[in-house]
Amino acid sequence: MNGETHQGATMITRPPIVVIMGHIDHGKTTLLDFIRSSNVAIGEAGHITQHIGAYEVERNGHRITFLDTPGHELFSRMRERGARVADIAVIVVAADEGVKPQTAEAIRAAKEAGIPFLVALNKIDRPEADANRVKGELAEHDVLVEGWGGNVPIAELSAKTGAGVPELLDLILLASEMEELVASPDSAGSGVVIESHRDRKRGVVATLLIKNGTIRKGDWIQSGAEYATIRVMENSDGNIIESVSFSSPVQVLGFSLPPSVGDAFQIYMGKKQAEEAAKRSIVPAVVSTNVGEPVVQEGGMVVPLIIKADVAGSREALEGEITKVSSGLFVIKVLRSDIGDIADDDVKTASGLPGSIIIGFKVKVSSSAETLAQRYGITIHTANIIYELLDWFRIELERRIPKQRARTEIGALQVLRVFKKEGKSIVFGGKVVRGVVKKDALFEVKHGEEVLGSGTITNVQQSKMDVKEVAAGSECGIAATFSGRMIAGDVIDIFEEDEAQS
Repeated sequence: MNGETHQGATMITRPPIVVIMGHIDHGKTTLLDFIRSSNVAIGEAGHITQHIGAYEVERNGHRITFLDTPGHELFSRMRERGARVADIAVIVVAADEGVKPQTAEAIRAAKEAGIPFLVALNKIDRPEADANRVKGELAEHDVLVEGWGGNVPIAELSAKTGAGVPELLDLILLASEMEELVASPDSAGSGVVIESHRDRKRGVVATLLIKNGTIRKGDWIQSGAEYATIRVMENSDGNIIESVSFSSPVQVLGFSLPPSVGDAFQIYMGKKQAEEAAKRSIVPAVVSTNVGEPVVQEGGMVVPLIIKADVAGSREALEGEITKVSSGLFVIKVLRSDIGDIADDDVKTASGLPGSIIIGFKVKVSSSAETLAQRYGITIHTANIIYELLDWFRIELERRIPKQRARTEIGALQVLRVFKKEGKSIVFGGKVVRGVVKKDALFEVKHGEEVLGSGTITNVQQSKMDVKEVAAGSECGIAATFSGRMIAGDVIDIFEEDEAQS
């Protein structure tokens, strides 16, 4: 049994899965909070609801499953995925602010997903509320609500007081009836992974949304390349359960590695079938691929990157935003993108390529990983608010932009004797044949056009006294950092460079 609805299976009405979408701070979480009759919504942490949650409620004996999707454009990928797994969308619009960029994006996501949607006109109790103005703005986005020449249902409400919320739930149930949603409880369970993370005490926790069939403790489950037997199941209230059917969200324990958010899951009769399905889903990985679409850029500076996040949804959203931070000057190559704290293995992976960066969102860095990073010269940065992390990454890239150097020739010196050369340090004496020799100036050893060595002057002495510069015609001793070859008789060019960001 592979989860497909078999011929003759009992088909019954399935509760609707509803996605809540809209602009930031227009009241999505507050609305859902009121519906759940709880008090958990205290605002969007860091101005962002960080990942999707799923909750079941009941209205007049009918169940409704709500997906609470992030409200900011930063998580558009997660929000659009939420729209794809839902049956009905509720687009929340504040009556005092009207249609905003994320409102328009939510409308587009619902239309592209091909699911019916209705409008929740929130904050109708505010003095600045103007329902007619908002309905006009919706019409400009090809959303014609009832009473304005269209058939898109609209509910005027206040998520804060609860006024109008019962009417909204009734509209959802009516839309659900029109969709004629059905499923079979006799089929093996199938659906979508809507969240996954690694819990330090419990291991990998995957949140599933069941679209068809039933899943039970002990079942073999497969999602992408991962498969496992379900050890523990918890419902949306955190209670341990033995079985659960369609339209319900459930947390399962048993996976060794977190399945990818948005991947389908399937229940199988045994380990062999689950393992074979997992193998069929594996696509050969491309090592060190670019974020987003592959881009070939000549002269682009390669920035190796490791991304770590607290949960899979946030990780994927961060990957998407990194593509926007990048520019034509860089080729960002993701060495690893995973969930969990930054550990030794991350640093060791990054150490293989120069200039590697490790960024972490809402994760910690182990003390041993910090020590290794210092040893290998790996840059690590973490933040609990995603904007701060992205701003830091932008600044770090700007810092790495190649500089245009204006070179000014200031003199030349003939090497009379090389006294000492150890590693990258050299001490030599010579005669200034042109211009001046200065401390901190740069120099090159050249034979024709070939550069045999280069360095920076760290000290200049004349008559065993430290001096800032020596003019043409005089002899001096020089200490410098140096790479390359130098012998008596060489003439070195002395110059300075001014840096200007390109």
